[in-house]
Amino acid sequence: MKSLPLTIRDLNEAAESLGAPPNRYGESMSSPAGLGMFIWEWSECDGGSLQTILSKCSRCNISWVAVHFPDVTTERVQAFHDAGIYVAAWLYCVPGDPTYIPQAVKVAALGVDAILPDCEIEWEELDGKPADRRPEALAFAEALRNALGPNVWIGNCGAWQWPDKHPAYPDHAFGKFWDAGLPERYWTMFPPSEATPKEALDESDREWSDPMNVNAYKVLIPIGSAFDGSIQGGQLLRPSDVADFLNRQPTCALWSWQHATPTIWALLEQRAQTEVSPTASTDRPPST
Repeated sequence: MKSLPLTIRDLNEAAESLGAPPNRYGESMSSPAGLGMFIWEWSECDGGSLQTILSKCSRCNISWVAVHFPDVTTERVQAFHDAGIYVAAWLYCVPGDPTYIPQAVKVAALGVDAILPDCEIEWEELDGKPADRRPEALAFAEALRNALGPNVWIGNCGAWQWPDKHPAYPDHAFGKFWDAGLPERYWTMFPPSEATPKEALDESDREWSDPMNVNAYKVLIPIGSAFDGSIQGGQLLRPSDVADFLNRQPTCALWSWQHATPTIWALLEQRAQTEVSPTASTDRPPST
């Protein structure tokens, strides 16, 4: 085993040495398309009113939602589907959690279109130190795929916005069995002295355009900021920056419903007046 730091090439070679199979599921169900919105705490989103949420989706041309596992119900999934809205379900995911796959299977049975494991820093660290956890990621990715079967779309919604800065993160391991990566392009988390919103997005575009990164997944769907990071040392949420993010790709999402300010909702509603509602597609969005 090579010592850290590892390059993406090292991880690819390691995958081959372990006999990792090629992607054998192809595009399972259709991918989400158009604008999506993550829902974290249902009760904090318009008072938990399903009808208000559906109305807002219509006014803002939101074509898909990602709902936190605990808040997924058959009634809500059916209501979204009746409105023509694609439904994904997400949950934070750490290595070695024996409850994750059973929870995912249970939620998938409620009729959602996609499962989104939120795999973040724990997949490149052990006891707070850098570690190569790619073999665990590969085993988990395969186990989740086998448990859900070939017809549930799976996307990793914890991918880094700057993958070159995280060479030990197992994008390629997840991508062996899953359909997509959803990089968290949260520009509002950066201190103003580190990167402006445009610089953060430009750098993410550049790194995810590198074949060594973009080829980890069949589909890339970035998630942008709809939250103000200035309270925690980051940056103010400005509508112009949200518009810049949305203009960069036709399919993307925002984090999150409960954090979006009235100004951001007004921006989305204004944009919706000039947009055409997308249809779900299995085509890869333009590389970003």
